[in-house]
Amino acid sequence: MTVPDVLPSLPPPRKRFGQHFLRDRHLLARIVAAAEVGPDDLVVEIGPGRGALTEVLLERAAGVIAFELDRDLAAWLSVRFADRRWRLHVGDVLEADLAACVTEAGAAWGLTSAPVKVVANVPYNLSTPIVEKLLAARHLWTDIVLMLQREVVWRLAAAPGTKDYGYFSVVVQAACEVTRLFDVPPGAFHPPPKVMSSVVRLTPRPVAIVPPELMPYFCRVVSVAFEQRRKMLGGSLMRLGLSRTDLLEGLARAGIAPERRPETLSVETFVRIAQELAARLPSAGTSQEGA
Repeated sequence: MTVPDVLPSLPPPRKRFGQHFLRDRHLLARIVAAAEVGPDDLVVEIGPGRGALTEVLLERAAGVIAFELDRDLAAWLSVRFADRRWRLHVGDVLEADLAACVTEAGAAWGLTSAPVKVVANVPYNLSTPIVEKLLAARHLWTDIVLMLQREVVWRLAAAPGTKDYGYFSVVVQAACEVTRLFDVPPGAFHPPPKVMSSVVRLTPRPVAIVPPELMPYFCRVVSVAFEQRRKMLGGSLMRLGLSRTDLLEGLARAGIAPERRPETLSVETFVRIAQELAARLPSAGTSQEGA
């Protein structure tokens, strides 16, 4: 397939959309290779921009489902990829029904049982909500490969006891195996960002570390613990609304001294704490606490 002879005028990069277009063909190929995209895969791309990554994905995948917020770019992309197995959703991916979009494309292309991967150069100003959106729908994906600001990737992959380890680290690692892949310099983009970028792979865990019914309360426990990360758990977790006796008993049953600080605890330890404290809620359930 070739690019149409006549394309609409290409809109300039827009700062308000956080647009930095990756143009290094070698790096684009590395990203797609990292996701192990093959001819049987459906791929979801967020923020296709000028379509450089889209082009490489279409060379490898069975089909691509893209989400683009910039309506001018979307019009340009619609012409460029008009004759390809490619479906474009124009609007905010954070408001999209991802499951419905994947199901509709799969049905239209006869790929209802195809593996679905996410491969994207994510707008850096929306990194956190987009990652959270993808994790909420993690049952849809076999793999997620994202380009993010390097500091965000450090947080995602951080180990206990490091300065980057925090709420985001724990919640993401509870849902996925996190692998830092490689860094990308500013010069690989147009226009170049003021920060380094990194590519990360998030592989949804086949067996959940956190039971689905516990997840909202688990997130609440982790959030409260890290709101004052230097404070001991015996003090910070009192904000969960438990009595002092119940809190200390729950920590003891989890095998954790109340003098411990949150940055020293593994994901699995947070799960044990959430389980023990949830059992001591007045309703003995987890639904009353939100993430």
